[in-house]
Amino acid sequence: MDASVRVLDVTEPEVLPPDSPLYELPNVLLTPHVAGSAGRELHRLAESAVDEIERYAAGQPIQHPVKLADFERMA
Repeated sequence: MDASVRVLDVTEPEVLPPDSPLYELPNVLLTPHVAGSAGRELHRLAESAVDEIERYAAGQPIQHPVKLADFERMA
């Protein structure tokens, strides 16, 4: 990849509106907020989500709850 190319994994707002000039810039590559996942991360995230749903469906406590206070520090 050319050194002058900029990869943007996160934008504001996310998702960009259809008329955003970033779509037209020749030196910008937009990714769908998964650029940091280079290995099995996506597979592990999916497995974790399915595990949590199964626990919930079985009436078991959620293993990794997301609390409102956590939202401020989450990507």
